[in-house]
Amino acid sequence: MDGELITAIAATAVSAGAAGVAFWQAHIAKGAARSAEAQVRAAEAQVQSAEAQVRSAETQVALMLRQVQGEEADRAEARGPQFTIEKGYTDASDANVPRGVLALRQTSGPALRSVIVSATGEGVEGMRGARNASSPWGYDRMASLDIGPMAAGGTVTVYVDLNFDTHETRVLFHLECQAQTGSDVWQRAVAQWIEPPPTTTRIGYSFRR
Repeated sequence: MDGELITAIAATAVSAGAAGVAFWQAHIAKGAARSAEAQVRAAEAQVQSAEAQVRSAETQVALMLRQVQGEEADRAEARGPQFTIEKGYTDASDANVPRGVLALRQTSGPALRSVIVSATGEGVEGMRGARNASSPWGYDRMASLDIGPMAAGGTVTVYVDLNFDTHETRVLFHLECQAQTGSDVWQRAVAQWIEPPPTTTRIGYSFRR
């Protein structure tokens, strides 16, 4: 066998060996790439799982916070004031502008810095305020009236202007109550049917109770 043939055979063998090594290296690299991709996917799955856990924790915290806030609101509402209307009637002594006269009583709850009263009902024109000679009615007529401080057991007489032909109606008071201490504010509502008081005659005299 001549030298050139031997050289060619040797070169071929070397090339084949190099190709084998390259193939093996490529196989190893491909396996490493697949392993890396799997690790990336596993890492992404872990990240997604962690994000889901965070979202779940945030939802639970928000629910707990709303529950706590709701319980506190319920407690604040429970310790708020309660009211009733002890009596009420219509007063037509001023034929042009009859009025409702209602005794608002705070039956329980904390002392209040102010109670703002507004009224609704068929024939209800507004709240009657202080006398005012420049007013067409001779006094102030307002949508709402601050009747000032109140406390449990206290009673305030409240006047409501009525339409000229309203002699009986249901008056609904809307009350905005500000705590004397702190920042609590309560909304309350209380209603009363009013009509002219009965008239009783005794010994030729007529009087209204």
